[in-house]
Amino acid sequence: MTVNSEFSSGQGSRQAVGKRVCPVVLAGGLSSRMGKDKALLKLSNGHTLLEQAKEVLETFTLPQGVERLATLVSGTRPGGVADRYPTAGPLGGLQAVAAHLQAWEIPCDALLVIPVDMPLLSPALLQQLCAAGQAVEQAVCFGDFYLPCWLPLDDRCRRYLDAAAQGNAIASIRALYGYVGCMQLPVPAGDWHLNVNRPEDFQRLAR
Repeated sequence: MTVNSEFSSGQGSRQAVGKRVCPVVLAGGLSSRMGKDKALLKLSNGHTLLEQAKEVLETFTLPQGVERLATLVSGTRPGGVADRYPTAGPLGGLQAVAAHLQAWEIPCDALLVIPVDMPLLSPALLQQLCAAGQAVEQAVCFGDFYLPCWLPLDDRCRRYLDAAAQGNAIASIRALYGYVGCMQLPVPAGDWHLNVNRPEDFQRLAR
């Protein structure tokens, strides 16, 4: 992976062009450590984790030249995009989303991916990912936090997602980034990366 402190000076950057980005909430996990469907846990503002994730994806201001498509949610809930390969983890969810867009002939240049269990993500962080992703032809994340991310949905990425979902490549986000290339932005300060995986994580969030 390529590490750049400033995306504008990174190798492989080019003049920004218009991009169609599909916001994606990864919500297909089993929530085994939580003991219940964590996507439906309610925050102090009355929103569920899933509603919170969709809201931050749908309301932040996009950089000029980026077009936002309708948000897709991975998983088997009503309206969701079910994994075609349920044991493939997050890459199974991404593969299902990519296949869904292709099946419906929806032109898409990139995915903006967040996990359902990261409720402290701010609009500013997503804006930063989009601005960086618009200027390069590789994935973008913050340091070694592989989610949230900007993921170019080109043929190379689709091939890896298909192979990983079917067990023919390593089914990890790190391996995907190693294949398609990844720009790792400096890690912002704060608890934005807090994951709500266990009951104690949710209790900490409520304090």
